[in-house]
Amino acid sequence: MAGRGADLGIFTCDRSLQHFYEGAGWQHLVGTVLVGGTPEDPFPSDQFDKVALGGFFSARARAAASDFVGARVGLYSGEIDRLW
Repeated sequence: MAGRGADLGIFTCDRSLQHFYEGAGWQHLVGTVLVGGTPEDPFPSDQFDKVALGGFFSARARAAASDFVGARVGLYSGEIDRLW
């Protein structure tokens, strides 16, 4: 992702995979919840035993990385392409 011009990447995984992804360079975002679904029908990741991880590839993203820790991040992609 870093070599493709992305500023950041963020995702959830099963808690048991956290160390695997950290070993690959992803950062555990303690307390962060990703919220998919729609604004009317949200689907938060904290209803499962998941952890959020992020990668901050650009200088701008690295400067804002702490804003993602403990945050609720809405990932609303529209009515057609709902996440989760």
